[in-house]
Amino acid sequence: MSNRNWGLPPKGGQLAFRDAKTAKPLLTLFISAVFGVIGAAVAVISFAEARDTLSDLFHGLSLAGAIVAAGFGCWTYIWIARPRFAAQFTTRGDAFSKLLRFYARAMVALAAMLGLALLLSGIEPKIISVLLLCASGGAGAAAAFQTVLAFVPYYEEDANGAKKS
Repeated sequence: MSNRNWGLPPKGGQLAFRDAKTAKPLLTLFISAVFGVIGAAVAVISFAEARDTLSDLFHGLSLAGAIVAAGFGCWTYIWIARPRFAAQFTTRGDAFSKLLRFYARAMVALAAMLGLALLLSGIEPKIISVLLLCASGGAGAAAAFQTVLAFVPYYEEDANGAKKS
């Protein structure tokens, strides 16, 4: 008599089965892609609005201020999202529900920062709005980069110095 389990883990492996149910790999990749597109869109909108507000923004000395503001936004996002980055680099990802909550909070924060910068574009001096737009763009770019990590095969091995076969 054959004991078939039809691909289900044995009784001792029920934990693996429950982990697979909560991980939802296809939905995880889907919401990561959507969040990446939103992050990239925030970056594009922010930098385009900043350029439209100050036409000579990305030339000369004003470029330095834009780079510093964008770097500030980028590194602030990375600092706040460091548990997610750590989960990706250690290959210990979160359950789908935890990841979804993180992405939802991050999307609200990115939208709020972009909205605030756009609201402030009506006041003088314009540089305050421009710096906020550049910071928003940097944060959006970091968010997009974070999600790219989910789609790069074997980046964990490359980060650890292991050779690919």
